[in-house]
Amino acid sequence: MKSIMCPNCNAPLEMEETQSHVTCPYCKVTSELKNVKELVEHFMLPADYDVEQIRTELVGDILKHPGTPEDLHKSLRLKDVKLKFYPYFIVTVHLRTEYKGNGEYATFSHRYKSGYRNIDTHLKPEQGVFDDEREFIIYAAKEVNQDLINFEISTRGKRYFQAQEAKEIQADVVESIFDLEQAKAEAINSMREIHKGLMLKELAQILEVKDKPEIKGVYLLHIPFYFLKFEAGKKQYEAILDGATGRTVITQIPRETSYWMQVSLLSVLFGAIGLGGIFLAVNPLIGGIDFSYFGIFAAIGGLIYTIRVLQLGLRSRFRETRRRKR
Repeated sequence: MKSIMCPNCNAPLEMEETQSHVTCPYCKVTSELKNVKELVEHFMLPADYDVEQIRTELVGDILKHPGTPEDLHKSLRLKDVKLKFYPYFIVTVHLRTEYKGNGEYATFSHRYKSGYRNIDTHLKPEQGVFDDEREFIIYAAKEVNQDLINFEISTRGKRYFQAQEAKEIQADVVESIFDLEQAKAEAINSMREIHKGLMLKELAQILEVKDKPEIKGVYLLHIPFYFLKFEAGKKQYEAILDGATGRTVITQIPRETSYWMQVSLLSVLFGAIGLGGIFLAVNPLIGGIDFSYFGIFAAIGGLIYTIRVLQLGLRSRFRETRRRKR
């Protein structure tokens, strides 16, 4: 018996070595042996949230921010909704790396007060081993979408992929641009880069590296995402939400006019305090009183608060979570 993957629905199948054709029990499509691929465990997360539930989650996330319309749960109107399943390879890699090189050391001499007059550096041979195992999430769609690349995906609740399930909810399934070997190679390269970074922290020169990569597990996972265009206050906005968990990948935030007025007034106020502080720092003596320290404090504080108010006030997008950098 050999394990293969149905070219129509990607379901796992078993067939005899002598068979030339196989009929998939899931989609009922008959395929020739030359058209089937090496078996890849293929999973999907179900779209547990329908359009109305996704709208509720979106409104709830937007209302967490100041200046949003209070009646958003009534006024927000979905203008366009697209549901797509995007591919990710989940690869677990174990890598043992043995390295040799030179570390940089310093010799201090001629102590003077709180320091030294001479500091000489020299190289010293070093060697060591890094041995660890990590899981890598590899975005595998042709379309480059940084929000989906950086999104902290969940794999909980996955089940074997069924093309019919996606068809029933009128969702598009985005094909993976990687095959199994490419996904493995991508994960191994990422692991090697991590070990290289660790070596550079230990060594000034890397002279020799030997490593032994091992793939502990790999599977393809399709995750549903809603791409929304919505209207609020006669303006158009866009958002992407995870259809499996209801989490917001990214959304634009509608704001009321009164909010922008408040941001403008606060910016002008703190800006005026900062400029006044600069004036007092440059011209500290007023009526025989030295205002230099007050001026410096007001200038720094005013400018910092002005920048911070503008940063927070002009923020027009919200991301719920981003993938942690490894």
